[in-house]
Amino acid sequence: RVLFRSHTILNTALGLVRNMGFESVSIASLAKEVGMSKSGLFAHFNSKEKMHLMILDHAAEMFGNDVFRKSLGTQRGVPRLRKIVKNWVKWYQDNGGGTCPFLAAAVEYDARPGIVKDRIQLHTNNLIKSLNRSITICIEEGEFPLEMDTKKVTFELYSLIVGHLVYLRTMELKAANKIFQISFEELITRYTI
Repeated sequence: RVLFRSHTILNTALGLVRNMGFESVSIASLAKEVGMSKSGLFAHFNSKEKMHLMILDHAAEMFGNDVFRKSLGTQRGVPRLRKIVKNWVKWYQDNGGGTCPFLAAAVEYDARPGIVKDRIQLHTNNLIKSLNRSITICIEEGEFPLEMDTKKVTFELYSLIVGHLVYLRTMELKAANKIFQISFEELITRYTI
């Protein structure tokens, strides 16, 4: 029951972060949202900083599960890479929408060294490594060339995904999904043997 309550609190906090940003989510605002007292919620987190760390860890766990693990049943190589990208786009459009919590945190903490920024870097590095591994599998499956610079392709694909999110959420461009799909297909075609 305590674990369930903690999961519910973190899901609510993540929803707030995705739609308001990290700095806008305080223990007081979250307590109000989940129907708890400030002191009760403070006992759960101990500090705003610890709350932000727990939200980031929760987001990373959900992201890994919803984006990467749910793609494992798909055929290795380009089909799996397509599934990962589809899951990724779905992930930041589901659950009330909002921005990517890692992107929100990266912007808010980019000039603020400390344990929260360290955690953002850790989770973002893990995400990028997983994406890079998916591209490496495309090489192993003989779909992409052996001499491919996987770090460059990972950078290109990650940049496309982040760009899509900005065009979709910040710019509110109706054609963002179509433009992203065309750009993603061009990237796949460019590297397919």
